[in-house]
Amino acid sequence: MAERYVITLGRECGAGATYIAQHLSKELGIPYYDKDIFRMVSDKSGVLEEFFHVNSERPGNNLLYKLVKDLKPADQKPSLGKDIVSPDNLFRFQSELIRELADNESCIIIGRCADYVLKDHDNCVHVFVCGDMDSKVQRMMHSYSLEESAAVERIKETDKQRKKYYSYYTGGDWEAASNYDLCLNTGDMSIEEAAEQILFYLKQKKYI
Repeated sequence: MAERYVITLGRECGAGATYIAQHLSKELGIPYYDKDIFRMVSDKSGVLEEFFHVNSERPGNNLLYKLVKDLKPADQKPSLGKDIVSPDNLFRFQSELIRELADNESCIIIGRCADYVLKDHDNCVHVFVCGDMDSKVQRMMHSYSLEESAAVERIKETDKQRKKYYSYYTGGDWEAASNYDLCLNTGDMSIEEAAEQILFYLKQKKYI
């Protein structure tokens, strides 16, 4: 059994990642982090939380990162200079906090390119959850009281932004199975069943 472990949870919009994280958090007795990371990193950096929300999972616009494949914001220290609220620097603050969390506790981290940020960290399990469009639409309609057309549009736009965000900050393909230890299609399973699959994997690998 590992002293500490981290589950990173990449996800398609509507695949149920937040509910899965909540279930795992209760079963394992460890915290999960999603947008509350913004409050934590705001407290640590002194940058207003609103800046992190505005740039949530949206790619930056620094041409240098696009041209130089191995130059990535996640690998750099955050700046306290004039670029302190630039999207790239906000990502650095966020990445620094994710590494600190992984160093100090067992936890679940949703999105934020956490699989990449923690790619060299010991005792990490990187999970990606996806689903067929029909199941995702139904979940979004139920969770957010959306009409079907609005749910489809939100899913498409959110996943488009997440794909660009991951590509920009990691240079990789967000949907590539090779990025993850475990990929789950939640279209034909309940949230509890999906969580059980992750728990089974953790037990097999002796994390728990």
